[in-house]
Amino acid sequence: MARLIAVPNRIMMIRPHLDDLPPSESPEPYTIRWHRDGDARHWMTIKSASDTHHHAPPDYHERLYDAHSDELRQRQAFICDGSGKPVGTATAWWFEDLDDLSLGKINWMLIAPEAQGRGLAKPLLAACCARLASLGDTRAALFTLTQRIPAINLYRSFGFVPLIRHAADTRAWSTTSPLMKRPYSESEYLRATELGIDIAALSD
Repeated sequence: MARLIAVPNRIMMIRPHLDDLPPSESPEPYTIRWHRDGDARHWMTIKSASDTHHHAPPDYHERLYDAHSDELRQRQAFICDGSGKPVGTATAWWFEDLDDLSLGKINWMLIAPEAQGRGLAKPLLAACCARLASLGDTRAALFTLTQRIPAINLYRSFGFVPLIRHAADTRAWSTTSPLMKRPYSESEYLRATELGIDIAALSD
């Protein structure tokens, strides 16, 4: 039987509530802290090293966040090694074109290559989901790519399910889900229109 291969597609996932978040502690000696002045440099270093699917210009962090730089101190997390060096990041953000203030956004969760496989992504995700809840969000969504199966497995273990915007998403999940540790059934998909989410306002 031919092995199923996921065709790269940009897909979305949603955690329909932020109740009962799974506990997740950072493994020693790693710790999580929030954004400080100068951290844009660390973010870009992690982004450039870890993301082979998207080439970011040197000012990419500035483009994404400078309009709301005052929010970063409470929304952008870094996980640091025992020396204090940031080796991973994720941001508890929002969909800037969406009027629905109940839907938070997990933005750019990245782990540097030298720190991958050490269980750092889950505590980062937990910290950002908890931060979204503390800021008043009641659900969270994120973008990912179909070829990022380990990340999708993590999101599934954390209660995220496919968010379907259009027929292309359903087709993408039909080839991606069988590659997962615990494949989704279509009955688990949530459709943006049924959730009252404006598809056109879902920006990356």
